[in-house]
Amino acid sequence: AGRVLLCQLTYKQDWDLPGGVVEVGESPHEGVRREVAEELSLQIDPGELLLTDWLPAWSGWDDALCLVFDGGQHAPEIADAIVHQEREIRSAQFCTPRQVAELTQGFTARRIAAALARVGGTGPAYSHSGEPPTP
Repeated sequence: AGRVLLCQLTYKQDWDLPGGVVEVGESPHEGVRREVAEELSLQIDPGELLLTDWLPAWSGWDDALCLVFDGGQHAPEIADAIVHQEREIRSAQFCTPRQVAELTQGFTARRIAAALARVGGTGPAYSHSGEPPTP
């Protein structure tokens, strides 16, 4: 229904997409599959790569590439199967684009909007903090 799975994290105020950092020798597909299973106890195969988003250095982190994969469409009951990892995840829910804008940092909201535009086939495949790169 056009909703996005977001996680309320224990280590920061804003909500974010499920995921994390790939481990050495792990492909991005394997990493996102593992992270979703570890954080939410969901077995979801990542689909198409929707967006590669570059983030400049921020809040003590070096710059990063964030890859956003299509997690597919699922029945609403999948939310009942979520068992969040209490060390990292307070809660998780499917959110409308409006809720995404309200719950996430601006760069995360822009990233998700750009990824959703790719689902419709119209958005960019590459962005800087969710915005088209400037020449």
